Amino acid sequence: MGVGYTLVNQTKKEQVSFIHIPASKARELAGNPVSAAITTWYMLENLGDNIAFVSDTYDDWPFPTEMVGNLSDYTDVTDDVVNSLIEAQILVDEGIAWADDREPDSIYMRALRNKWMDDSQSQRFL
Repeated sequence: MGVGYTLVNQTKKEQVSFIHIPASKARELAGNPVSAAITTWYMLENLGDNIAFVSDTYDDWPFPTEMVGNLSDYTDVTDDVVNSLIEAQILVDEGIAWADDREPDSIYMRALRNKWMDDSQSQRFL
């Protein structure tokens, strides 16, 4: 099992945990068009903030002005970023890809797709 990552904004005490998104490992975050859009959008919307990926091992806490942070103290803004990308017509929400029968309200994966990956207009130079 590989190392998972969370995008952490130390300035605003926020995190993008990619909860309910099928990506958390380095290759998944870079290769999945949805998680790549989430990361790029969040970083562009928070220019100037102290933002970095933090592994789930916490061996690489990147913020020198603070000891290893407790991510439970950071607000998870994953859903807010996804909603913003849906409003910007970059992501499309196709419902739930799968859910745990015992806990469908908390254990599920969203069926999101990056519209630019299949939109014929995205293939043209604008």
